[in-house]
Amino acid sequence: MQPSLIRHAMSTAVVAALLVWVAPFCAVAAESAPAADELLLFQEIPSVFSASKYEQKVTEAPSAVSIITAAEIRKYGYRTLADLLRSLRSFHLSFDRSTELLGVRGFNRPGDSNSRVLLLVNGHRINDNIFQAAQVNTSFILDVDLIDRIEVVRGPSSSLYGNSAFFAVVNVITRRGRDLKGAEVAAEAGSHESWRGRFSYGERFPGGMEMLLSGTRFESDGNGRLYYPEFDSPDSNHGVAEDADRNEFGSLFASLSWFDFTLEGAYVDWEKRAPTAPYGTVFNDP
Repeated sequence: MQPSLIRHAMSTAVVAALLVWVAPFCAVAAESAPAADELLLFQEIPSVFSASKYEQKVTEAPSAVSIITAAEIRKYGYRTLADLLRSLRSFHLSFDRSTELLGVRGFNRPGDSNSRVLLLVNGHRINDNIFQAAQVNTSFILDVDLIDRIEVVRGPSSSLYGNSAFFAVVNVITRRGRDLKGAEVAAEAGSHESWRGRFSYGERFPGGMEMLLSGTRFESDGNGRLYYPEFDSPDSNHGVAEDADRNEFGSLFASLSWFDFTLEGAYVDWEKRAPTAPYGTVFNDP
């Protein structure tokens, strides 16, 4: 037999062997493809309330909506509402050592204090009445562990919500008593002498009554020494702020429901030292 014919026969045998080996994998892929397409077609589409003030599928909402669930909060370890919003596309935050400043699609005008974003808790406005500010840092009125889901509606919604709903609407929906079914205790510790503790109790009773009660305490010494060249002089400790970055808060949340009636209350006490000496305050003075 000629050498060329031998090489041709060997190539044919190798190709045939490869086809025999690959064929079972191709069959498995062909069987799994329709199953994957079918799962995508029939999977549950989440519902959203904030886009139109009534419940509808997110695919029918007249706005671009993002949803963050409690499962995602636990998975990624978010600690503040700012952390949650930072994970979304088109949202960005800056920190001036006093508070978190929220920007949307590149807009973050200094001094706005997040007043262009409407912040809701269970559909109720949380922006303050003085600066219309939306607090998304540790001064937010809820512990993030109490969040069941967050609905973020992008774009102006002033026709539905009025003032502050210019860049986006952030609606924080809390957990209910039935979600806890008893008591929860959580604690954590970190660097800079930081610690946080939470106690929560929730229950749904046979008569239809449902309650949720939760309290949180957080303290952190922050960065012990921060240098600012603008204050570098002998009269201002050579620009070094010492023990001026402390952050602490305590919050309470209570909810009582009976059929269609719900009574809710929240309280937060927040203290943040500002090492940057803003608004003409004395540098390195806590």
